[in-house]
Amino acid sequence: MNRHQLVLTNDNSLTVKDLHFEETFHSLSGAINESNYVYIDQGLKQFEFYEHLHIFEMGFGTGINAFLTFVNKPAYQTIYYESIDLFPLAKDFYPMLISMVNPSQKEIYQRILEAEWNATTYISKKFVVKKVMADMQNYYFQKTLHLVYYDAFSPKIQPELWTTEIFSRIFEFLEINGVLVTFASSGVVKKNLTAVGFHLERLKGYPPKKHMVRAVKK
Repeated sequence: MNRHQLVLTNDNSLTVKDLHFEETFHSLSGAINESNYVYIDQGLKQFEFYEHLHIFEMGFGTGINAFLTFVNKPAYQTIYYESIDLFPLAKDFYPMLISMVNPSQKEIYQRILEAEWNATTYISKKFVVKKVMADMQNYYFQKTLHLVYYDAFSPKIQPELWTTEIFSRIFEFLEINGVLVTFASSGVVKKNLTAVGFHLERLKGYPPKKHMVRAVKK
């Protein structure tokens, strides 16, 4: 039995429901709109003047965050995009996911989705993707980070992915003024981020969530 199921959200974009965890990858209010708001507006756009940017994503999922990063980055910016996922989607889902984006951008999204796992792929000269099939609890970085998209399942579903142990590992590899953005803003998330040294900014969340968090290494 496939553990994943496509779900249409209110902005007419698709998300995926994990049938094991009984939770969707995105808000049902709008998958693309949520990703744009949380990870692009509150994350990527804080680094628009960086010529070189290393992004780490916890939870590759539908690949939409990587795709939106590619189409929203400044033309001069070179991005190394590192993303992990323990249970990648089956390739059978790709055509439907690709169908929801602008026709002129379908090829880029397809190349990101079809990039080999556990390998480095040049989507363009200025956008490099490394997709790794791995568990965040046992994952260690090889180079410093500028920006982290922390897009794991919620702390209620996977509390083991929101610990001080994991956040301290991320904090260690973030450069000064590096940022972690996440949709989550529960008490345990804020407590654990603060405990390892992050300075927190509580921002308006994407509906129906009231708040989200941007954590900065000062």
